[in-house]
Amino acid sequence: MTARATERRVAAKSFIFTLRTTNRTTFGITISHTGDVVVHGPHGTTDEQAIDLVHRRREWIYRQLKHFKETAPDGHVKELVSGTTFVVLGHGHRLRIVNDADQDQPLVHHRWSERGPWLHMRSTTARNAEAAREELIAFYARTGQEWLDTHAPSITRQTTTPDLPVKMSTRMRTNWAYLHPTRGLTLHWATAQLSTVYIRELIHRTLGLPSVTHNHLYERALRTLWIGDLQPHRALTPTAQPCRACSAAINTLHAENCSSALCARTGRQRSDCGHPDAACNTVWTGQHPHLAACIEYGFFCRATPDGYEPCDAHDPRALPDYNRVYRECRWSAAEQRMILDA
Repeated sequence: MTARATERRVAAKSFIFTLRTTNRTTFGITISHTGDVVVHGPHGTTDEQAIDLVHRRREWIYRQLKHFKETAPDGHVKELVSGTTFVVLGHGHRLRIVNDADQDQPLVHHRWSERGPWLHMRSTTARNAEAAREELIAFYARTGQEWLDTHAPSITRQTTTPDLPVKMSTRMRTNWAYLHPTRGLTLHWATAQLSTVYIRELIHRTLGLPSVTHNHLYERALRTLWIGDLQPHRALTPTAQPCRACSAAINTLHAENCSSALCARTGRQRSDCGHPDAACNTVWTGQHPHLAACIEYGFFCRATPDGYEPCDAHDPRALPDYNRVYRECRWSAAEQRMILDA
């Protein structure tokens, strides 16, 4: 009967490593991109034997740890809010949170648009960070696989195995690419964020083919990969406080002379709309309608020495870009909100 693989943590003088024993007859050491040191050995390997191996290979271990530290991703967290940028095959795609009634699928890729490429995510999906993460990872895997199906054969033809399978994986954790002797070449889903020249470089390096790009730029591109960390929408949500200008309570009409009230017909300031009756008055919802539009469409800006420039919603200096709302959106009297035309 074959003994099951076992593993345990062992403390050396300078760090803690994992000792993993299997039916193998030789010893070895592997280091993951996350900096985990794993000693592989046969069943019956003692802690002393593993520590001795680590001691003898310590210079190589330190070199590898330094390399992985220098090339590891930044591990930045993306926020589930409209305007957040997700890079796909080297091109930035902005996230837009849409109403559930506007689309059936959790995530839809709008490749061609006058305003650039977008990723539209249903609001129910965006409210669940884990569900959103799974959808985004699956999207990257599909998009990367489409590219591989078209372009990888021209690369593998340069090797002794021209029909080598090349696929994207959503399960890989510590390697960007892995070449299996029988199953072919597998790439991490996050590599679908890379520009196509860097995907080619990754495949070339894994297959032992000549380099196609500058090493420094390639390593820097790998460090910028987003590896799935998400956080929910930050607190840009309606308040329970009354209107600051006229003290109107939530879900009640603004006062007649309120400077914050909008015209229900035009979406402009009601104080200047010129309508003689009260039929155009609006209800205070706890949030200015144009702020709601900024959140929905990701319209934020930040101050610079040369004026205001667009930015992501999660930028610490981000401000709602109301001017952009007026430029690019129109008021829907039926919905009582600003909408962005497709």
